[in-house]
Amino acid sequence: MHVISYPDGVAKSMVLVNRLFPGPTIRANKGDTLIVHVNNHLNESTSLHFHGLYQRGTNSMDGVPGVTQCGIPPSKSFTYRIVLSQSGTFWWHSHSSTQRIDGMAGAMVVYDLGEEQYQLGRDYDDEVIVFLQDYYHAPGEDMFNWYLSRSSAGFEPVPDNGLVNGRAFRDVCSRTHELYPCSSIEDVRSTQFNLVRGKKYRLRVINAAALTEITVSLDRHVLRVIEADSFETEPTDIHFAPIAPGQRYSFIVTAEASGPVSQVTLRADMNTNCFNYRNPTLDPEIRALVNLVDDNSSIVKRATIWLRSLFCRDLDPNLLIPVSLGPHSDPVPPFDSRVQVWTKTLKLERVNLAPFGFINRTSFMPAIGAPNLHVAFGLVNAAATVPVPTVGGKKNTETWGGDQLVVPISMKNDEISQVIELVINNPDESAHPFHLHGHDMWLIHAFSGDAGLGSWKPKYEGDYVVENVVPRDTIVVPRLGHAVVRFKVSTDNPGIWAFHCHILWHLRAGMMMQFAMVTSEMRQHCKIERELGENLLAPLPGDEFRKGMIPPT
Repeated sequence: MHVISYPDGVAKSMVLVNRLFPGPTIRANKGDTLIVHVNNHLNESTSLHFHGLYQRGTNSMDGVPGVTQCGIPPSKSFTYRIVLSQSGTFWWHSHSSTQRIDGMAGAMVVYDLGEEQYQLGRDYDDEVIVFLQDYYHAPGEDMFNWYLSRSSAGFEPVPDNGLVNGRAFRDVCSRTHELYPCSSIEDVRSTQFNLVRGKKYRLRVINAAALTEITVSLDRHVLRVIEADSFETEPTDIHFAPIAPGQRYSFIVTAEASGPVSQVTLRADMNTNCFNYRNPTLDPEIRALVNLVDDNSSIVKRATIWLRSLFCRDLDPNLLIPVSLGPHSDPVPPFDSRVQVWTKTLKLERVNLAPFGFINRTSFMPAIGAPNLHVAFGLVNAAATVPVPTVGGKKNTETWGGDQLVVPISMKNDEISQVIELVINNPDESAHPFHLHGHDMWLIHAFSGDAGLGSWKPKYEGDYVVENVVPRDTIVVPRLGHAVVRFKVSTDNPGIWAFHCHILWHLRAGMMMQFAMVTSEMRQHCKIERELGENLLAPLPGDEFRKGMIPPT
């Protein structure tokens, strides 16, 4: 529902779930069946995606309008049912329009008690969720419309603030635009965490931003990395970690046992080098207070200076090593087939120089009322739906309708799985964090060139790293360069799976493609059910009376 909220003093109509911002945290155990009932009280369609979940056997629950479902219309309901087959740190968010940055997002943790490498009560004493967001004072759709106008010059909207667990460090009334009513708030309303000295805490950090790479650090403390995108890693000590939109990390922090200060700062610094213009309202240092004792001391500045990277990029993958003897400690398998794509933001004259996202000359625009999963099963004919205007001006995609790049994956005889090598070329001046639905990826190579000379060539195969690679569901494709990932598809996880940039403005502008593995058995099953029709319907109680089989007494 739409609710007026004041995360940083500016009044904004937000899209909230159960009146909470961020949305409610979902906690469950591996093996549970997650049931989420969505009642849509908005005046627009909506959906939910559970970021990082395999959705094995439940592709229809993946929550992507136009791909796995139609949006949930206003005043209607939908129930997501998912068997949880993995554990770790995840998050959920709307996959419709720009609702996720207007508030429709929240954290999700799945536990595997007794089986995880790092156990509560043994390896750490408690855990804290750190949910990071960039924040816009204007509604998301207004910002998107500005992005598509000539006024933006193709520059992505720069946020007005940053939030930790839904709260700003202080209000922006002294520097926000006069168009936005602002009420001064006290610093005490900022997010604060209480850590008992000497105890160990697991920080589950989630970057839910629309645009921003955020680098996390904690004054006077070391971050011990133990998880990346729900995959456990060997412990590695670092002082700061850059986190791309959509990514998650877990850090174990030992609260300083003694020292001259009682309060330190958790810093989440926006990488402003990834922005194309300066927003005078924005303070790029997102902060929260960490209390080590009960008394209230002044904020302590960090002793060392973190130098912002000139570009947005992943945490050095060499720092991440899968847990030895774990399920992901084996070398990356060789590939069975290679797919190569080019991703690009283009400003075409025919659409008034609006910056649309393309992958291999397609800018995602689904058919109306014909999600691809339904088309694949023969439940609806996309060609018979209302034609969709495409950005490039070409005809609608013959099979799927709209403007879509759908890569079919066919299993050979007796095959139950395949390894796909996906090469993503990025000639853009900015990096793109790409997320793959329903699967995890091994990032085996990434390269950033100069002056647009970074496209993939066969010579780079010699630089592939296939040992000690931690799987991820969200990876960063460097600017003016490329990334190479491999992922495994199998017959026990069929469906149509989205692959897209997780910068919301790029996704909303069409930077998405799909991989389709719909088996002939699945199509045949649907065909048989339709042919059997009424024969599959069991009689309802009382049918014998309604049909006159037994006269009523």
